[in-house]
Amino acid sequence: MKRVKWQPSRFGAVDLADQVGREFNLPLDRLSEKFSFEAATKIARENRSLMYGRRAERMFEYVVASLGKADLITAEDASAPLYAGIEVQAPDYFVSLKTGQKFFVEVKNTEPKTIHTPVTFGNAYLSRLKHYAKLKGHPLLIAVYWNDLRTWTINKVEDFETKNGTIILRFVDAYQRSIAGDFGDRMVATIPPLVCRIHAASDRPSSLQKNDQASFTISALSFYIENKEILNEREQQIAFYLMFHSAWEDEMPIATMDGERVAYVEIAARQAGDKSLDQAFESLGTLAGMISSYYKWLTTTDDEVVRLTPQLEPAELAPGFDDAYRGEVLRLWQFQIEPNYEPLIRG
Repeated sequence: MKRVKWQPSRFGAVDLADQVGREFNLPLDRLSEKFSFEAATKIARENRSLMYGRRAERMFEYVVASLGKADLITAEDASAPLYAGIEVQAPDYFVSLKTGQKFFVEVKNTEPKTIHTPVTFGNAYLSRLKHYAKLKGHPLLIAVYWNDLRTWTINKVEDFETKNGTIILRFVDAYQRSIAGDFGDRMVATIPPLVCRIHAASDRPSSLQKNDQASFTISALSFYIENKEILNEREQQIAFYLMFHSAWEDEMPIATMDGERVAYVEIAARQAGDKSLDQAFESLGTLAGMISSYYKWLTTTDDEVVRLTPQLEPAELAPGFDDAYRGEVLRLWQFQIEPNYEPLIRG
């Protein structure tokens, strides 16, 4: 997807000034009496909850664009709408899918203490969102990024609204009825382990210290799966992406020596948990989860959000494979995620 060209440094600044002027009832040439852009930004950056929440909103846009099923995404809450009658609130996004489906989406970020810790919507809050969606004629969805689980769920409001007009959304229920598959999300799997071999330059100093720290200059990376080297350049790029951004965990690096020199160090990645399971492949996680991992890596430094959006375009965050992918060595299984409307799982 391509972003419409816009110059925030030219138009965004005066639009912000106009809105701040209305808030403080000041003309544009007197805003500095009440407002400092630098101070306001500093206060926002120091609010961890605010920064992570706003970042998740921006991340949703990039994730949906990267999944490839949308033909239009707009920030619906970019301005304050005028309304008559019942109070309204614009949801975060309007999304038009290539299937013809159109939705409003409210986005939330959460770090639940357990998988049963809910995300809640109060009656007044939900009512404002629903009335806005009703007036504009498209269904309202709730998208939640479950941070520690590296998973997105996207749910229809009517599946979870209670009789008193509230929503209590737990991960186990949200995941069961998620329609993220309609947006292009899917589960990806391959044969474990995926191995990255980091080669030491033969013409530079190389050694293994007493504290098991290897000291060498990297000359090349190579990747292996099913005891075969991945030679195709595209598959190498996908393997690199999966090593960093899938849900698999890296095992302890193992150094291979050439006399007193480090020849290479191997890092194997596989699914956490029981390694004795008798199955051909293991889940790498969801595609949306991998894109989100890359997005967070691009916008975080020392566990602090330093950007809300990365400099890259959405297509550059995708892992490089689609529904038609057929690997020469790196085999992938891709599973469409469908909602289950059996009675909800309760914990």
